[in-house]
Amino acid sequence: MIGQAQCGSCHIIPGVIFADGLAGPPLRGLASRTMIAGVMANTPDNLVAWLRAPQAAVPGNAMPDMGLSEQQARDAAAYLETLR
Repeated sequence: MIGQAQCGSCHIIPGVIFADGLAGPPLRGLASRTMIAGVMANTPDNLVAWLRAPQAAVPGNAMPDMGLSEQQARDAAAYLETLR
C-alpha cells in the first residue's frame, strides 16, 4: 500500500522498494517517536488521522492530502508502527 501511494517519493522508508525520497523526513524509527509532525502524540489513531488528512492537522505543512481511505491509512499506519 505504501508503495502504491508513492510515499517513498518524499520519504525514505525501510523495507519499501524505491522509497528514497528526500522531501519529507525519513520514516525509520517512526514507531519510537513521541510526536507526529511535532504537534500530535504518536498514537495509532493519530497516525491514521495524519495519513488521511495532514493538511487538516497542520494547515500549510509540506505533506499533501493523499486521498487515502480509512483502510489504506490503517494499513500504512500498521506498517509504519513496525519501524522502531
